[in-house]
Amino acid sequence: MTARPAGRDESMVDAAYARLGAAIARADENRALVTEAFKITSPQTALTLRCECMHRLCTEVVVLTLEEYEDITADPAQAVVARSHADVDDRGVVKRTSRFSVVEEGLREGG
Repeated sequence: MTARPAGRDESMVDAAYARLGAAIARADENRALVTEAFKITSPQTALTLRCECMHRLCTEVVVLTLEEYEDITADPAQAVVARSHADVDDRGVVKRTSRFSVVEEGLREGG
């Protein structure tokens, strides 16, 4: 039987996976909305999308254009989050605007 590494807490790992799963689900919903919106609107049309932060129960929304969302998600490591969630998300901040922030996996020190 292999011993667990010291300091590893299974409940913390489970919680982290739950937060990640929730963020991915919201991002998938946003992508579906954007795909549909592109069929009927222009790239400059503003959309209200769900925050893609790592908070499992997040209900915040962000407003951005289709064009802005496409630019952000062209890099799969990036996500759009509510301004107030940028500093408490587990990812590093790439960009801040008056309406939303962009975070990226792997930029936070030690992460």
